[in-house]
Parts: sequence; C-alpha cells; structure tokens
Amino acid sequence: MTVRPLTLALALGLLACGSAAEDPPGRDPVGPTDPAPGRRVRRLTADQFARSLQVATGQAWSKYATYAEALGKPDFGELTDEGTDLSVTFDKLVHDAAREACGRAVDLDRTAGGTVIMREARAADRGDHAKYVANLRYLFLRFLGVAIDAGDDPRLAPWLTLLEAAPAPTTDVEMATRWKAVCIGLVTHPDFVTY
Repeated sequence: MTVRPLTLALALGLLACGSAAEDPPGRDPVGPTDPAPGRRVRRLTADQFARSLQVATGQAWSKYATYAEALGKPDFGELTDEGTDLSVTFDKLVHDAAREACGRAVDLDRTAGGTVIMREARAADRGDHAKYVANLRYLFLRFLGVAIDAGDDPRLAPWLTLLEAAPAPTTDVEMATRWKAVCIGLVTHPDFVTY
C-alpha cells in the first residue's frame, strides 16, 4: 500500500493541531475560552455602588447624580441596559467617590467623635499596633464581609505597613490621613466593587 504525500501531510497536520473526532477543529480542546455569563466577574451597578459606599462609610457621594450614567446607570432614552463591565471610567469614579466619602467619614470620626471608620483606633492612638489590628479587623468585616480572627493574618500586613510606615505620624491629622488611605483602599478593593 502506498501513502500519497498529500494524505500523509494532511494526517500529520491534523495530529499536530490536536484535533480528534471528539474535539472538532473549531473548539478549544482544553476548555471554553469565554466563561458562561454567570461566571464572569461583574462589578456592582451604579446604584449598588452608591448604596454600598453610603452603608460602609456612612457618607453619600455628593456627585452621584451627576456621574450615575457614566457609572453605567441606564437613562432609558439611549441606554436601556445596566452597565456592569469593569472600565477605566468606573475605576476613576470609584476612586473619586472613595476619596470624598472616606475623607468626610474620617474627619467626622476625628472631630465629632464618630465611630464609623475609626471605631477601635482613634487618630490619637499613634503607634498602637494592637488598636490598628483591631480596627482593621473591624473594617475588613464592615467593607468586605471578611471576618479575620487572628491578629497576625497575612491579609492585614499591607494595611499595617501603610499605618506604621516611617516616618511615624506626629499629629492626629497625619494619622487620620492614613486611615483615609485605608478606607479608600477598601472602597476600591476588588472584593468591594465586584461580585
């Protein structure tokens, strides 16, 4: 029996592509390239984000009505679908909202005796590692719904670095600025804005 060169080349080509009868050429043999819609990471809708921000920080974003459509809220004139894809615009507006809401929340905690962001540690508690850990554990539960039991949990390390980094804060205002940064970091955390 003689094998024609064209038939042999075709057979070798099919073997090299990994194609078999059970894996037709148009299908990825490892797995689907596009996950099912229910498995994609989605961000909060515009209204969900605004409500979550207000619940977590106790402060509403004053410019929400202005930027709601940019966040993906439909106007039902031109846009009827709620936008839930991550985008640069969404990320930028989330940061703006976080800066405003966290700034007001920490300022109220510091000046008016509030306990929304700084519940377990006050701005005057500079250098108190145990209070930092207790407050971070509280904030993780408040913002991300994550209960951290151990004070040496590795998830706290970057936040503690932010709070304890040199030069050490010498005033309540400097310490409050660090707590604002923690708050902003938690609002912009992927676990806060996605599901």
